[in-house]
Amino acid sequence: MVRVTFILLLWVGAAGMLRGQNIRQSNTPYFLEHLSQEKGLSQGTAYAIAQYDGFMWFATQDGLNRFDGYGFNVFRPGGKRSLTNSIVLSLLADSKGRFWVGTGGGLNLYDKTNEQFDKIGDFLGRSHMLDSVSVEKLIEDKRGNIWAMTDERGLFRIDPRTRQTTTYLANDNTLYGFCLSPEGKLFLSTYQAVYQYDESADTFRAIVSQQQLGTQSILGSIVFDKTGNLWIGTRKDGLFRMQPPFSKPVVRHYQQGAGNQSIVSNEIMDLLRNHRGEIWIGTRTGGLSIYNPDTQTFSATAHDPANPRSLAQNSIWSLYEDQRGIVWIGFSSHGVDKYDPNRLQFHLLQRDANNPAGSLPDNMIFRLFGQNNDLFIGTSTGGMAKYNLLTGNVTPLLSVQQNPGRSPIVSNEVRTIIGDTDQTVWLANGSGLIHYDPVRQTYQAYTSTTENRQLFVYGAYLAADTLGRLREIWTGGGDGLSRFDLATKTWKSWQDIPALKAVATYPIRVMYPDKRQNLWLGTLSHGLLRYDLKTRSVTTFDQRNGLNCANIRSILHDNSDLWVGTDCGLFRLDLRTYRVTKHYTASDSAGAFRLPNNVIYGILKDNQGYLWLSSNKGLTRFSPSAGIVRNYDRNDGLQSDEFNTNVAYRHSDGTLFFGGVNGINFFKPEAVRRNTFIPPVRITSVTVLDSTYNPNQKQLVLPYNQNFIDLVFTALNFSNTDKNQYRYQLEGIDPDWIDAQYRHYANYTNLPPGEYVFRVKASNDDGVWNEQGTAVTIVIEPPFWGTWWFRMLLILLLVGGMYGIYRYRIYALQNRQAHELSVSIRTQELERQRFAKELHDGVGANLSVLKMYLSSLGNPNVSVDDLKARSLSVLKTSIDDIRSIIHDMHPRSLSEAGLVQTIREMVALVNESHQLGVTFESQNVPQELPSVIEINLFRVVQELLQNAIKHSKASSVWLTLRYENATLALTYRDNGQGFEPALAQRVSGNGLVNIQQRIALLKGTTQFTSSADAGTSVMISVPV
Repeated sequence: MVRVTFILLLWVGAAGMLRGQNIRQSNTPYFLEHLSQEKGLSQGTAYAIAQYDGFMWFATQDGLNRFDGYGFNVFRPGGKRSLTNSIVLSLLADSKGRFWVGTGGGLNLYDKTNEQFDKIGDFLGRSHMLDSVSVEKLIEDKRGNIWAMTDERGLFRIDPRTRQTTTYLANDNTLYGFCLSPEGKLFLSTYQAVYQYDESADTFRAIVSQQQLGTQSILGSIVFDKTGNLWIGTRKDGLFRMQPPFSKPVVRHYQQGAGNQSIVSNEIMDLLRNHRGEIWIGTRTGGLSIYNPDTQTFSATAHDPANPRSLAQNSIWSLYEDQRGIVWIGFSSHGVDKYDPNRLQFHLLQRDANNPAGSLPDNMIFRLFGQNNDLFIGTSTGGMAKYNLLTGNVTPLLSVQQNPGRSPIVSNEVRTIIGDTDQTVWLANGSGLIHYDPVRQTYQAYTSTTENRQLFVYGAYLAADTLGRLREIWTGGGDGLSRFDLATKTWKSWQDIPALKAVATYPIRVMYPDKRQNLWLGTLSHGLLRYDLKTRSVTTFDQRNGLNCANIRSILHDNSDLWVGTDCGLFRLDLRTYRVTKHYTASDSAGAFRLPNNVIYGILKDNQGYLWLSSNKGLTRFSPSAGIVRNYDRNDGLQSDEFNTNVAYRHSDGTLFFGGVNGINFFKPEAVRRNTFIPPVRITSVTVLDSTYNPNQKQLVLPYNQNFIDLVFTALNFSNTDKNQYRYQLEGIDPDWIDAQYRHYANYTNLPPGEYVFRVKASNDDGVWNEQGTAVTIVIEPPFWGTWWFRMLLILLLVGGMYGIYRYRIYALQNRQAHELSVSIRTQELERQRFAKELHDGVGANLSVLKMYLSSLGNPNVSVDDLKARSLSVLKTSIDDIRSIIHDMHPRSLSEAGLVQTIREMVALVNESHQLGVTFESQNVPQELPSVIEINLFRVVQELLQNAIKHSKASSVWLTLRYENATLALTYRDNGQGFEPALAQRVSGNGLVNIQQRIALLKGTTQFTSSADAGTSVMISVPV
């Protein structure tokens, strides 16, 4: 049997130490954020907690909850690849990126790409008992093996590399928990004993039992601390700590009690060692105990109905620390609490109803004044109190309740406190002055005269003479300045200081002496005043100096600058030029210098050169060169977002104090840590109209009518999630990044068909950005009428249609040209026939008569003179008839436009048919020519073009008409099939013979040149 050295520690501290411990707890409270069913958690029992893929996962009786910092996504049974049971008991994110989920009906593996679950049998490649049994606990050993603890079939070891399983303690249904030692050895607890896995023998060996620990209680959770001690929780007998070697351990037993060596409850449910080495002890009835290895003491926190930031309940079932050191606390029925040690970095002083004598008398703070290591605090309804920076003790000092004499000057409202050189303090109010000795706790009151009495006094100043001896107290309030003589203990007027007399009725909110013997007066409605103590003069700073705000709240002298907090923002006044050089506001165009609020209540400077500004929007860390470093609010542990005017104090050790409407915050700025964690960015939801899509897919393909898209995304930084910021861009739609600030969703409507890439990046609460972010490709498919093939088809149809129209137009023009030529030819033929008929019927008959007359010559019966007269008459009639016929055959355009223009019109008509291309040129041809030349040359050109169309099969014709030396030269050339010129002599009709005859009539010449397949050339010359 293993020999055990057993030590029972019961420790009870002195009452003073307990009070000190309580105060330190109040200064650094465990502020908790609740995640319950009201916020979307499916059920309140948190059996297990894990972090995987950046998300937080909670195992409940109603499914597996995934938390992204804003809301929950719940996975339940249902469908082919889903959880095998709705009761989820255990969770494990292993070192290889797998996520194991133990349920009341089997072990599952999570497929994060498709957000589905596979049975362990699917992973092993065969059906297995673990597909259906209840899996209570999961752990991964140093070799990557997964150990699954069941409540009825013992313990299973799964080797993910070989996909083989091994069973241990198959008949033991008392298994409870396990853990790894600092060396990576596996330890297992059952109800009766704690075992260590012997890898060489492949078995578990007991190292300690209930009997050896001296307890009859069931053993439970186990954990190792950073020094190798094993902590063992029991169900009813508190906590044991075993110090190695385990063959002869030293055991300490901690039980429920009141001291800092005791725990809050003997019923231990879960144990956790955090990254700082603390041991967190979750109990079933008492809340939480935390063991500090440095001080070897316990602190505690429990549910407080009066404190909404305390534990949600005292029954704790699970504890988990995430990658950022945030501790998640699972309860039996009230969901999950989150404790973020990185978030709440500001100490807090407030009234404690359970300890009124050792806490602030009131949370509304009107004044802070420091003297050595004491901070004097003026409140609204609780009088004055004192906080000692060394002990952390708060002591109420002076109030109506603590004033047995009931002096009418003593008030519960203390707005002004200043210190005297003898370590006493002065309080000023509308009724007078109180000189208070904090050591003797005595005071002397000096009542205001009727002229000096006012409703509120906001500031005071101890005025000294030229030798530095304090002579007077000046006070400022809503009704102006007052003056009290310390030697005579009487109130004085301002008659001897005309400069102050002139402004003595101004409402004063701030009285601030600088290091240059100036007293600065901040007023309401009258701006900033500077009283020079040497020259006894007053200077007003207003719009002329660049200080365009009448209400002054706070002042800070900083080397050659004076920082002025107002209702209109922050001003930087250069004391060398007495001009405002910078003005910072909530609407500043430079985003880095944009204040969260314009009302600057207090200004303090830290040792690193930063300014700390209190306002209605919390506390701002401000760099004069870089702008806003960080803004803190109530969610960061501040007493409230609202502070009070000029209620700020800096201690000599660099600690800053700010008072507000709900208490006091104090801190050392160098201890305020920046969150440097770069948060993973995830798209958590994609909704198209009313349909949801898997947010993990890299490409989303949608039809053209599914183009209304909503996307939800998150930065997986759980430290003050509400301050995570986002920027997103849909490439192809957004020309630049959209600064969404704290909004973590985007929507796009009526996206046109195309391919887009949605990108989102995010920062944590301290402005540290994940510039890479995440992205998803969105493809909006076009309708069939918008596809490329449909457009190509339309183009082809359009081109084909246009070509068809073009061909039809050519065909129509050709037909028209042929028809016009045919009509022209028919018309000429008819003209010839008419001309022949006219000659036959008219001229021919006249010639017959004339012949008859001429045959009568020599007939004695016929008079020669009569015959002559008759013959002349017949000839005249015939000549008139011939002239009329010729006139009727002359084209009208010849007489109106001339020969050249008439030929051009005919050529244009032929070219329109696109059957024959005719090129016509004219050179120096007179506008007016003899009509006989015009008509005959026109008819010749007609004959030539008609021959080219009908007989030569030419595609091109070149015509030239040139006038030179009283001669018209007509040249014709084509590229047709040609002919034998000898045939021209044998051809009858109106063809080439007609051409020759017409030219001969005009006393001109004609020359034909032609051969087979070489075209035809005609040269005509006509004298004019």
